[in-house]
Amino acid sequence: MKAGVDFGTSLAKAAWMNNGEFSFSSTADAELKDIARQLSHDGVRKVHLAGIGYSDDLAGYFNDFEIKTAEGDPIENEVRLQAEGTRRLLEDNGYKGDSFLVVSIGTGTSYALVTRDGATKFPIGNSLGGGFINGLAQILGASDYNELATRSTEGMLLDLCVKDMIPDKKGTFEGELVVANFGKGTSDSKRSSVYASVISTVAVATIRDVLLLGMIPNFQPPNDIVYIGSTVARTPVLKNLLQAYSAAIGKSPHFPEHGEFALAVGAYHMQE
Repeated sequence: MKAGVDFGTSLAKAAWMNNGEFSFSSTADAELKDIARQLSHDGVRKVHLAGIGYSDDLAGYFNDFEIKTAEGDPIENEVRLQAEGTRRLLEDNGYKGDSFLVVSIGTGTSYALVTRDGATKFPIGNSLGGGFINGLAQILGASDYNELATRSTEGMLLDLCVKDMIPDKKGTFEGELVVANFGKGTSDSKRSSVYASVISTVAVATIRDVLLLGMIPNFQPPNDIVYIGSTVARTPVLKNLLQAYSAAIGKSPHFPEHGEFALAVGAYHMQE
């Protein structure tokens, strides 16, 4: 038996078959040594490694496994394997399309155009992602990421929108456009609202990027936008905002189940 393991900038994630179905585990919930122990317990003997976060000091956790890595450029391999994993997860959810834009929101945010012919990564990503959210959460006093994700659902966005300046625009797409993230913030703003607005900043930047990609020749995003990554999976406010904003700009958003494990699934299916 084999497993795919994705070593990201912040988290490691594993996907493996157990009784005919995929099992998943992430260092967001368990230590890497415990994940390795679980793989061994379930009969995994070979591990396919992917992700730019892998280093030699992590190899000791997998001494008992046969290790396989992809040859070539690690970034190109990650894009290709992540696209393969995303397509398989989408198909498991009943998706039958040929082309889609993968928006991967992990520590940072990246964009890749996926077609039946392969995957093309946009060369410039976005530094606003889970690392930005988590860093500000720590500065603001959150005990961990889960506290931010939970409390943010109770907050009101502190963003200044067009409708705040022009009341007649309320209820329109233009009225919902953000003029300034945190534009209504004060020293008395509730912590939950601050957390929600940190997340909103990432959502606004992501949708802006999607719109800008549509202005670049040879990199036209298709109608289907697929959002993956641990930040999306673990942050309900972000998912809700991306859902609403994507629909507002005429795109069809998709959030495949276990999307944060797309690269691990792609690594699992790496050619022997």
